[in-house]
Amino acid sequence: MSWLDEFHRRWQNSRGKRLSPASRGFSQDWSKLLDAAGITRAEDITTAVREVEALEKAGHLVLKRHRYRTYLIERLTLPLEREEWLIDQFGAISALDVRAESLVVLEQNLQRDHARFPQEWSVLIAALGAAFKDGKALRPFYWNQPEALAELLEIVARLSETDWSPGTLIRSASVDVGQDSKWLERHRRTCESGLSHLHGEETTLRSLGLVEGDASVELSGPVCLHFADGSSHDFDGLTNPILSAADLRRCISITTTAERLLSIENRKTTFRQYAADNPQRRMLIATTSFPTPAFREFLEKLPPELPLYHFGDTDPSGWHILLKLREAAGRPVTAYRMKWRSSDKPNPLTPHDKKLLEKLLSNPLLADVRNEIEKMVTKGDRGDFEQETLKPERWL
Repeated sequence: MSWLDEFHRRWQNSRGKRLSPASRGFSQDWSKLLDAAGITRAEDITTAVREVEALEKAGHLVLKRHRYRTYLIERLTLPLEREEWLIDQFGAISALDVRAESLVVLEQNLQRDHARFPQEWSVLIAALGAAFKDGKALRPFYWNQPEALAELLEIVARLSETDWSPGTLIRSASVDVGQDSKWLERHRRTCESGLSHLHGEETTLRSLGLVEGDASVELSGPVCLHFADGSSHDFDGLTNPILSAADLRRCISITTTAERLLSIENRKTTFRQYAADNPQRRMLIATTSFPTPAFREFLEKLPPELPLYHFGDTDPSGWHILLKLREAAGRPVTAYRMKWRSSDKPNPLTPHDKKLLEKLLSNPLLADVRNEIEKMVTKGDRGDFEQETLKPERWL
């Protein structure tokens, strides 16, 4: 019954998320409902009429008919006392039950013995309880998302319970709190908002001691730093030297005998593989994701004629990194081996992905790779985007 699906969707949008009881039944225009459900053929309309009349006979719906041509249905109404029936039909739960689940989550967290801030934790949970009972949210905590609420509270608790060593990498912390390495980066604002509610003041991941690894640039290949006093430091011959942000700021230029620079997003695997397969050192290889201040300094001081290439993941974040590198470099950065690839299992785009893709597709700096990005949009799938799944290719 596609018309009933559409009726339920409209009821859900209008009533399903309300905590306060309605004063009258939910009503819809029958003809407009059929149109919205895509029911336009005569035989389909006849079938829909039989279905709705059967539900009327069963006492679930009330039909309003034309005053004279009683065979014509004008409106259908769901009486207040039959709303539970509609909810059961679609396996949904009422807003009151959803809120009740979230209140259970709060009660469970109230029993949590916070290792470092037990009083602040209790105050936060109490504030959330009061807001939820009034039918309000306390962003980023929402009463109508009990599962997300439980996850966010767990992350905020783990972040605030740990006394992080200054300089801890955000990606390492993300794994330590039970998520994948990029989770905290993806949900940074949400986590920081939650932490700020806990502490009663603006609290950032950086204020916890977490950093994005912007203090250095790891390289493989010939590179020499030149300083204002005429001295220089040649790193050629060293295995994967790490240039500190301080040295990069102090030097006035960087030279290299390499024919090109290849920046690689994945440091732990792909960068190591390419660095190990660069015997003639005709390539200068660097590891980077979003360009840090240190990497921006590095790009600025490289020879302007040195060709720049980037090898990254092909998910929305990977293309976003390429865009930021191009903005930072101020000159062409060629995408290397960045092609959309199908995956054995679905990897659907998230709402965040879709919003980011809209911005990427409209940016003229990505005009040359727009076809690859559009493939992801067309498929609705990120595909096999991890660069680690591509075997190393000799390009020296």
